[in-house]
Amino acid sequence: MIKMARALLIAEKPSLMREIQSAYHTFGHKDTIEFKSFAGHTMGLINPDKYKEEWAKWDLATLPLVPDKFLYEPTKDKLDMYKDIKKAIKNGNYDYIINGCDPGREGQHIFFSFYDSIGCNLPVKRIWHSDLTEKELKRALDNLRDENEPALSNMTKASKLRAYFDWLIGMNFTRAFSIVGGKKMNLGRVMTPALKVLVDRELEIKNFVPNNFWEIEADFGKYKGVHFNEDGDTQFWKQEDAQKIIDSLSTDSTVKIVNQEKDVKYAPQLHSLSALQNEANSVYGYTMQETLNITQTLYEKKFVSYPRTDSSHLTKAISNDFAIMLRPLQNIPELADKTKAIINDSKILSDIANNKKYVDDKKVSDHYAIVPTGLSPDFGRLTDKEINVYMLIAKRFLSIFLPPMVSQKTSVVTENNGHLFKTSGSVLESIGFMALYNYKAQDNMLPPLKKGEMVSLKKAELITKQTSKPGRYTDRTLNIAMENAGRFIDDDELKEVLKEAKGIGTPATRGGIVEKLVSLNMIERKKKSFFATEYGIGIIQSLNGHDITSPELTAKWEQKLSEIEANQFDPNVFYKEMIAYIQKEVEDLKKLKVFVSSSKDSLGSCPKCGKHVIEGKKYYLCEAYKNGCDFLFGKTFLEAKITKAEIKKILSGKSSKELDFTKSGKTWKAKLSVNKDKGSIDMIFNSDTKKSKGTNSSASKSEVICKCPKCGGGIKETSKYFLCENYKDPCTVLIGKEYFGAKITKKEAIDLLNGKETGEKTMTWSSGKTSSAKLKYTNKLQTVSTK
Repeated sequence: MIKMARALLIAEKPSLMREIQSAYHTFGHKDTIEFKSFAGHTMGLINPDKYKEEWAKWDLATLPLVPDKFLYEPTKDKLDMYKDIKKAIKNGNYDYIINGCDPGREGQHIFFSFYDSIGCNLPVKRIWHSDLTEKELKRALDNLRDENEPALSNMTKASKLRAYFDWLIGMNFTRAFSIVGGKKMNLGRVMTPALKVLVDRELEIKNFVPNNFWEIEADFGKYKGVHFNEDGDTQFWKQEDAQKIIDSLSTDSTVKIVNQEKDVKYAPQLHSLSALQNEANSVYGYTMQETLNITQTLYEKKFVSYPRTDSSHLTKAISNDFAIMLRPLQNIPELADKTKAIINDSKILSDIANNKKYVDDKKVSDHYAIVPTGLSPDFGRLTDKEINVYMLIAKRFLSIFLPPMVSQKTSVVTENNGHLFKTSGSVLESIGFMALYNYKAQDNMLPPLKKGEMVSLKKAELITKQTSKPGRYTDRTLNIAMENAGRFIDDDELKEVLKEAKGIGTPATRGGIVEKLVSLNMIERKKKSFFATEYGIGIIQSLNGHDITSPELTAKWEQKLSEIEANQFDPNVFYKEMIAYIQKEVEDLKKLKVFVSSSKDSLGSCPKCGKHVIEGKKYYLCEAYKNGCDFLFGKTFLEAKITKAEIKKILSGKSSKELDFTKSGKTWKAKLSVNKDKGSIDMIFNSDTKKSKGTNSSASKSEVICKCPKCGGGIKETSKYFLCENYKDPCTVLIGKEYFGAKITKKEAIDLLNGKETGEKTMTWSSGKTSSAKLKYTNKLQTVSTK
């Protein structure tokens, strides 16, 4: 009797574990399999100070930071999970481990960062699946791959080197740039080139100057035409040039060309993640990350295939299941009729299975396009956003089986005294697959015309237009720009590399990178559009064309990583080249001159040092606060709310509006204004200001008698006290004019606040007894023994 082997399958997350476990229990397996799961990324590369104590300090002298060996540790919130799985492997008497993480590069990294860190030597097998249906999971369990096969082992090596490279860039470049610039500023291999794309567009928009241009529109009675030259251009950049042509026109005109042709538009390719993100942003305004999260949820609910794919094709094998994949679409009212007709037409299914626009094994790497799985979703249990994304996927899949949209296109060229005018028309003949999208054609039917026909020019007029400034990036257009980043570099070979690598970042990581740029206040998202902040602009300008701002950095190294995956480049050579690159670039960064404003928006200039004033949680403060400057001002000052608009107005040199202040039951009105001599914000009282009931006007207008030893504000005299002008907001300095019967003069109050003692005074205590002592002030009045 053959003994069954024992295996432990470790999934990337609990939901994935449950799906594989269910398939295992349903169909069984030749071996006994037990199950554990991570919860996403469980391990992380350790911080510099855990390699060497001196690396804890941000110091140029310690750079570059290059560990002898890269080490991982569990993240704090995953420590118990880490210990549990490690213990299970140690005590489970397993024959092998199954890597059950998401099938792709990132899944390899998540698994082996754990496996290597615990020193495990058990053989590893890989479950590789394209969706979470039981049928697919059974196939994957029955065909476990060996992690030693070149395609998988090389993918693992490349994923590790990519993680090391990102750590080296993040830790070294960020530290060097931040130390030179005097504040923490994050740099990253993909994040910084993405920021540059947005900053370049921001500067193009800011520096844009619109220019007028002119076009000539000719009215031939039954139709109109626009003048064009031999290069096909319609614009005139000088009005007089256009006017000369108008002046030379006559009434008689001749139809020189009439061209009619069918315009046949087939359904687009299926969704890669990037294509789905772009459509979801265009139709619903969803961000890249939002679309990924929604699609991941649909995948985990088994309604769509694996989302992190860069392919827009299906495999020949999966095309055998077209009818199964179409089945749930019959239950969606708006898709039902078309779906039923297709499912019952074997010729249509066969034709698409043989159409390389949609089905091509050579165009599928790890995973095929995102398509329905064949399980019917209950829309009543999905969120509106989940329904919206599912419908985008369902319609795109259904569309490939529908006829094309057909239009009749007509183009006409009319000649007048040697000048040519073009006219275009279009008539929809068959809506085809666009019926799924409620497409409404904008027909522009031209009258019947023949070549050589004479027509009469009724009038010609100048149309004045203006050049348009570049459009702002949205999630969709930024995703496209990052995917086609090769257009930002000149080197043809590197252009091709980026084209093959499909740009900078991946569809699965770009959304997170963009959200990080937003969270770091390098860019802002306003509605659908991105705006680069002054902080982000300053970073790119200070880097001054440094290698890290260009997609070339990613292209050069991505090419080598791809070659490692294809077993065409030695990982050891890559490692040595990577270290040499980091060492050189760090030295270059150390020489930069960095001038970057705060990551927070400036509210104005600091009245003390001239740097930016920024908004904190409770205060408006100088960006150099605790770093050479002590200016701060409360958002609430003596119970008056100071809005951001008011502080901007005050810091610009103007006075605030009249505000209501309250202190110790007294209320009064005053304005706030910068005192340039003191570098502070002071009250301004109008001579006709009316005081509220109970206001002690002599106290609010009293002169400063000395400086507060605690906060630096002014000490003022009231009828009963000597107190700081910032008393209770937030200062606590206050001395009564009488202390247990002993009178305190103004001179004595000044001495006390300057650390001196009073002369001997007689106090009468609450018990009725009296005693003599000197007084001193240390946060409060205290007696000093005269013995």
